[in-house]
Amino acid sequence: MKRGHRAIRLTSEDKIVNGLAILIALFVLIVTVYPIYYCVIYAFSDGTAAMARQIYFFPVQVTLSNFKAVIEDSLLVNSFMISVARTVLAVITGVSFTAFTAYGLTRKELAGRKIYSMIAMFTMYFGGGVIPTYLLYLKLGLINSFAVYILPSLLSVYNMLLCMAFFRDIPESLVESAKLDGAGEFKILVRIIVPLSTPILATIGLFVGVGAWNDWYTAAYFVNDQKLMPMSTILMRLVSAADAAQKAMEAATTSGANVNRSGPTSTSIQYATLLVSIFPVMCVYPFVQKYFVKGVMVGAIKA
Repeated sequence: MKRGHRAIRLTSEDKIVNGLAILIALFVLIVTVYPIYYCVIYAFSDGTAAMARQIYFFPVQVTLSNFKAVIEDSLLVNSFMISVARTVLAVITGVSFTAFTAYGLTRKELAGRKIYSMIAMFTMYFGGGVIPTYLLYLKLGLINSFAVYILPSLLSVYNMLLCMAFFRDIPESLVESAKLDGAGEFKILVRIIVPLSTPILATIGLFVGVGAWNDWYTAAYFVNDQKLMPMSTILMRLVSAADAAQKAMEAATTSGANVNRSGPTSTSIQYATLLVSIFPVMCVYPFVQKYFVKGVMVGAIKA
């Protein structure tokens, strides 16, 4: 007859600690989830109620007209496609270029690799500023070009250092045995290093993808063509328009004017667009989370 496991009796101190841990976890959960829930209830509410800030916990006059306005707006649809294309290309090119550079700088036979590393790290602490950057992009023909989203962000020094730390952890005997079999550096990288580096490459891909998806700065300063604007920049303009409309509505209400009307407004469309913009990231992140945690831990310890 098997004896049952004796239950561990918690002391009063253990119960207090557990209670505090639960309260802290609930607080973090609420702080994390409520902003998303806030966007959801505003996106599904009537535009007038959203502009009047009359929504707190539940949607008011639930409607899909806000999302319909987003879908029917050719500028928003085009900006969404630009964001998708930019993010996909940025991840592919950024991860590839970072892996190539990191592998090269980890090879001891590369002459001057310490100098190259120091030059790269120098750019982490010092920059030219907006005006020199604009003039440089102008000389390179990147202004009002889709390439301005891709070429300047090909290499992140921080991501390169994480990748280098992970590559150094791979046994050198694997590389040496591959060279004895006649494999070149490119074949070693593609056939050996990359398959063993999935966690760090997935982590870098997540960093690059989220950064490219959320970046509004580049288009705001270096792109004037509306057809090349990503959704993040359009969303920033919607936020400004919503704030201006909110102030105008408050002024009209103060003067006694009748502002009661239904349908989408700049505020409700803003939240609907925001919800659409964060949806792809929320869908992708669960699939790369396990690689993300492992890659960050290894890179943070060894970098």
